Amino acid sequence: MKMNRTKALLALLLLASTVAGRSKIKNPVIDADAPDPSVIRIGDTYYAAATSGNRPQAYQCYRSKDLRTWELMGFVFDQWPDWTCGSFWAPELFELDGKVMCYYTARQKSDSTSCIGVAVADGPEGKFRDYGPLVRTTNEAIDAFVFRDGQQLYITWKAYGLDPSHRPIELLCQRLSADGLHLEGEPFMLLRDDERQGMEGQCVFKDGDWWYLLYSIRDCCSPRSDYAVSVARSRSIQGPWEKYEGNPILEGEPYEEGRGGHSIQSCGHGTMVRTPRGQMYYLCHAYYWNRYKEGRKAVLFRLKIGKDGWVHQKR
Repeated sequence: MKMNRTKALLALLLLASTVAGRSKIKNPVIDADAPDPSVIRIGDTYYAAATSGNRPQAYQCYRSKDLRTWELMGFVFDQWPDWTCGSFWAPELFELDGKVMCYYTARQKSDSTSCIGVAVADGPEGKFRDYGPLVRTTNEAIDAFVFRDGQQLYITWKAYGLDPSHRPIELLCQRLSADGLHLEGEPFMLLRDDERQGMEGQCVFKDGDWWYLLYSIRDCCSPRSDYAVSVARSRSIQGPWEKYEGNPILEGEPYEEGRGGHSIQSCGHGTMVRTPRGQMYYLCHAYYWNRYKEGRKAVLFRLKIGKDGWVHQKR
């Protein structure tokens, strides 16, 4: 009997160890150049899309059952939409009434202005139909993010980053029509880059009585990248938004001899997704030390709301 109990205990310990091992995140979860990833969950499957730049096919798409192992599905566009001339950045996926929307940044062929367009597919693995440009703000509108407050849809984006008057970057927000294809009302500001440190790649979500806004700061893309993720919160979408004193909440690791190529140099521009059990994960991109030419890999972080009411990394 004692031997049976010992075997049973060992079996339980082995099972617990296996489950714990599966719960650990081994980054990068997509070991390929997949910048600015957007992720949504439909049923028990996660879908992601990433920046493609000027590649012939726009926005590579992936699927996963566990957020850790991803399979390349294809592309949002096999050919560039007629109105565009490249610079396909920051796609944003959103499920709406069984359809999947893709809000994306591209340059308009007529004057090379960065605009936000929208395309729609009948399902997460369907063919996308392009509906053309949706948002055009001065000479730059990039980094769309769409969310819902009750029945009302909203779209946010980054504006004024290329303004010739050096106006501070603003994260703007505007109501969307019920079908997600048209703007309604007037844009309003969520947050402004008063520190002049950079501000982009935002995502917005609600937890309890608070709205949270995750956004990326600093140098996104150079060999010296120090990209990081900060957070602000508000009781109302209309603000005022309060920035966390402990920002940034996610950033790279200091360089260590002997670990070059295995540690994250910088990270940012992602979206938060919840598991069926309500756990919060943030999928974003990262450069790894001494691997700049490999591009920005997709990495995954577990998040939590702390006792202080702020978003933190759950370790």
